[in-house]
Amino acid sequence: MKKVLLGTTAIVAAGMIASPSADAAEKLKVSIGGYMEQWFGYVSQDEQDSNTADYSGFDVKSDAELHAKGMTTLDNGISVGINVQLEANSNTSDQIDESYMIIKGNFGEINIGSENSSLYKMNYAPAEYGIGINSGDQSSWVTKPSNISGSFFRSPFGSTNVEPARTNDSEKLTYYTPRIEGFQLGVSYIPTTSQDSNAQPDRNSDITDGYTIGANFKRDFGGFDLGISGGYGTFTDGPSGQDDPSAWSAGLTVGFGGFSLGASYAGSEGTTDADENEGFNIGAAYASGPWGVSLGYFHGERDGSTTAGVTSGQADHDTFALSGKYALGPGVTAAGTLGYTEYETDDTGVADNSTDGTYFVVGLKLSF
Repeated sequence: MKKVLLGTTAIVAAGMIASPSADAAEKLKVSIGGYMEQWFGYVSQDEQDSNTADYSGFDVKSDAELHAKGMTTLDNGISVGINVQLEANSNTSDQIDESYMIIKGNFGEINIGSENSSLYKMNYAPAEYGIGINSGDQSSWVTKPSNISGSFFRSPFGSTNVEPARTNDSEKLTYYTPRIEGFQLGVSYIPTTSQDSNAQPDRNSDITDGYTIGANFKRDFGGFDLGISGGYGTFTDGPSGQDDPSAWSAGLTVGFGGFSLGASYAGSEGTTDADENEGFNIGAAYASGPWGVSLGYFHGERDGSTTAGVTSGQADHDTFALSGKYALGPGVTAAGTLGYTEYETDDTGVADNSTDGTYFVVGLKLSF
């Protein structure tokens, strides 16, 4: 791993590092935490005439991560820490989920490394107590046909938590202001879509130099909770002849006496005119003590293109979900979801233009 040595003189001048003293802060110590979710359920999926696969039946799904976190406070009051998230299930594409440094103080917070942007992290959306229909979990139970275009994760087709070009945890620099009178602002700089030990980007052929701006407001007005969010992100440089990808989102949540209502919206544009997505999520929830119930709906769609009367790349997605949870003890929650998901396309010449599935899943979620 290559390491960059920063000039300490300039950093001291900026007040980021205090001069050593006999009473210097303790060396950073790291603790291990994380979560594990195990789900068991049954899905009944409509079979397509042109597809011989049979996806109906019982299955077990797993999701788990180990988190290494640590924070130390320097003599000047500034805190420095790390957050490294390791996939606890084998993942050939991204075994280390997120890995970034945290610097925070009265000035706000800075994140440096592989982490989601301010657009993604500052978005508000309806509460969900089972599997996440606003994060794409339903795609693990109802299989999307190969002739249906559109990606679920970080895309409006399956989530209102979005990133420009679906960049996920690419290397970036993010700054969050302190929360003042309920308001907070976050900005991210994204050099490229690559992450981890990424090579120096070629600005003639790579998508580069992106940014996101996110803002939200949250406040309790005498027992009435209000949350509002909005954000935008784009890349400013890319290969010749391609559009610069962008994404945007907005969210609203209200709550009173255990009840909550929420709605969120997102849209995106890709590197071509045909790669345009939008989606929205609405939901209601009630929680009291250890238990809660939520009801939600998600709709996503992807525009296609029509050439010489032939349409391709178009897709729609709808999911309804009723979920419940019960806290069995500290860090131990039982949950379940009854859901229905449908995929549809208007592509010309597609033999099967829709498929749908109904599923009931129960699970145990552990946090540690």
